[in-house]
Amino acid sequence: MFYSRDLAHQALGAHLLGLDDENFAMFRHFARSATERRRLYPLWAFNFDGSPAAVDYHSDDDFVRETPAVFELVEKSLEQFLWTRDARWLDDPDLARFARATVTRFADLHDVQGTGIAGEKGGRDIFAGSPTYNEASGTPDIQVAADALASQWAAMRLFALVAANGEEQLELLDEVERIKSLFEHEWWHDDHYITGRTATGPIVHFANEPSWFPAVKGLLDFDSERATNHLAFLSRNLQVSPPGNIEAFTYLPEAFHRYGQDDEALAWIIHLLESRALYPEVSFTLIAHLATGLTGLQPNLDGSVATRSHIDDDSWVQVEHVSIAGADISVRHDGRRATTITVHSASGPLVWNAGFDGGEHRSILVEPGTSAELHANHP
Repeated sequence: MFYSRDLAHQALGAHLLGLDDENFAMFRHFARSATERRRLYPLWAFNFDGSPAAVDYHSDDDFVRETPAVFELVEKSLEQFLWTRDARWLDDPDLARFARATVTRFADLHDVQGTGIAGEKGGRDIFAGSPTYNEASGTPDIQVAADALASQWAAMRLFALVAANGEEQLELLDEVERIKSLFEHEWWHDDHYITGRTATGPIVHFANEPSWFPAVKGLLDFDSERATNHLAFLSRNLQVSPPGNIEAFTYLPEAFHRYGQDDEALAWIIHLLESRALYPEVSFTLIAHLATGLTGLQPNLDGSVATRSHIDDDSWVQVEHVSIAGADISVRHDGRRATTITVHSASGPLVWNAGFDGGEHRSILVEPGTSAELHANHP
């Protein structure tokens, strides 16, 4: 079987392995399943013949659904466009319909608290609809959750920047800012962001996905005291109350790499490697953590590529023949001092934006068939 949550998180690793057609087929299948009768929820899982997985689907009123997955399917399909520059990720009618309906209508259909944030009243009953990925017993009455809020924000933001224009784009960007403001003003508690809200008030304790998803999605302000404090809250609680399932750990390198806490990110990568776990989410995400997390390799909206070393000065890391933004490239970091990029093939000169410590950035053009090297200005 293949699952919506797993697909969203494994898609980048699958792309790096050359599984673009497989990614597309599965994303499109989930998009087609998000019908009006199901209130725009895609199904949770399919058998490999494309039929609904009976263990997770009983009827259109009785099937597993978790709010973050809806938005993640949109966000991650748009990310696939940035990585591949394959127009079908934007032009396919099923994907386009699903993405637009999700970012413009889904929250209104599931706005259980009147705040514009999608949620559910089903609590822990995933067949009635759960507002969170966290299926543990610690949040039985939760109606809106931070993992869904962060996923909604990320999907709306990326759709606005990649697939929308004109008035629609402006309206979505306004909503993105509103959600961000709501999160900052109403979801902060003492030294960390809250997990979510019940009908009667906030849930403030550590709760796995709702606690780390705002960092995974980049919702925290970079270099802010709140971001530092929230990540410290994550780190403390992960030591005291680690998740019981290995796949939960697969998000942690993303959360810490995104905010420059590279030692913590590397520790969780090593934890995943040493687990030798057979769960597919571990292997697929490890490929992404190693190839893009350590290198900071990312496609930009304008078709350029970005790099930033996330290793220490005594180490090196190299990835070869990565398909990104329509180009085939290799990247090597020697510590945090020097980065080399090789463009094996591309349709034209590739714009490379190299990041270094201290907020230093430089952009150069690299012609196909050539290499370029940049050094940090700091000692």
